[in-house]
Amino acid sequence: MIRRPWYRRLLIAAAAVAAVALASAQSDRGTQRQFVLMHMDGPIMPPTRDCFQRALDVAVRERAELLLIEMNTPGGHGEAMRQIAQEILNARVPVVVYVTPSGARAASAGAVIGITAHVLAMAPSTNIGAAHPVLGTGGDIPGDMRDKVVNDMSAFLRTVAERRGKSADWADSIVRKSVASTETEAHKAGVVDLIASDRDDLFRKLDGRKVKLGDGTERPLHTIGLRATEVEPTWVERLLLLLFDGNVTLILGAIAFYGIIAEVQNPGAIVPGVIGSIALVLSLYSMSVLSVNAAGVALLLLAAILFVVEVYAPTHGILTAGGITAFIFGALMLFRDSSTGARVSIIVVLGLALFTAAFFIFVIGSVIKSRRMPPGTGPDTLVGALGRAKTALDPEGSVLVEGALWRAVNVGMDPIAAGDSVLVKARDNLLLKVVRAEAPEAGPVYQSARSTE
Repeated sequence: MIRRPWYRRLLIAAAAVAAVALASAQSDRGTQRQFVLMHMDGPIMPPTRDCFQRALDVAVRERAELLLIEMNTPGGHGEAMRQIAQEILNARVPVVVYVTPSGARAASAGAVIGITAHVLAMAPSTNIGAAHPVLGTGGDIPGDMRDKVVNDMSAFLRTVAERRGKSADWADSIVRKSVASTETEAHKAGVVDLIASDRDDLFRKLDGRKVKLGDGTERPLHTIGLRATEVEPTWVERLLLLLFDGNVTLILGAIAFYGIIAEVQNPGAIVPGVIGSIALVLSLYSMSVLSVNAAGVALLLLAAILFVVEVYAPTHGILTAGGITAFIFGALMLFRDSSTGARVSIIVVLGLALFTAAFFIFVIGSVIKSRRMPPGTGPDTLVGALGRAKTALDPEGSVLVEGALWRAVNVGMDPIAAGDSVLVKARDNLLLKVVRAEAPEAGPVYQSARSTE
């Protein structure tokens, strides 16, 4: 019998103990119960719906004890809210909505999602309610359509409240009367299930509580000792959510304005036009989802008109001052009474107003003034320059000369069709006098030595 040294026996025993401990830890991690956590902060938008669906899928796939939504929202997009509510009603895993931290709210669309949850909890000093439907512009829905939308939403919330054992009258009042309640008022009204100071307190109060899932089965909650699996928005969802920020929407609209104006003043530059067009599409998409105010949009359009007119017909700054004023008030009113909670920063508004005024006065204005210089003055009068007719000159039309579009008149004997080369003979402020440019005669490519003798 071979006896190993004592220190080798000690090392083998220690390795065996470590292996058993590691296997036990891995087994505990594999069997430890968990919950899925999602933060629903800010306006509820289509990307929020996508993130929620992923979180719910994870909770079902991992057989989580529950899906916890920690909410702080001013409201959001109606269709996204309805889809989230339908997913909760048919969920195969308990969904708990917790309005937190103190000072948070579950307004409008957030209140609807909270009522559809299997359990609705709130932290101290929070509020919930005010779910009256409005137009995409933030105003009241007119006429019979308002009654249809309000009645539809009211019926939906009443039946959900009854299913969850909550006050159907309170659910009806937040739709018809825009009622909002504190956490204590909502708890007394039978709407909020629990008031919890923090997540640990919430889980202590949830432990042992029974909830009824979409298939009618009851399921007790065991919430002590759960580990969290957090689901966060993807980079695509974060990018799309950024588009629904009021400040970003306003900046994109300004970029679109700058780019399009720059392209009009310098046809063929391409880059300003492309950037402006992309920014315009993104801005319009953002405003189609956010609730914009019609008066704010009108004031922004008026500001643009005043800036443009000031460049072409200088009024010693009067129209510029009017444009700045209209821009500031229009931007501040753009998301007034928005159901999505979108807002703009006063710093962003003032900065864009001053930058826009400077853009027109110093950039676009200098281009226009250079074209108004009398013939014979300035570094380049364009006389003798070649260009191309954009339209037929019969006798007037437009020509492209040195990257700029000009109004032109044909002063020659030959007709000028669209696409013909033209030669500038004179300039009268913004009017060019041109003639058809003769194409140079093609010469021989080479000459032999014999032909030159």
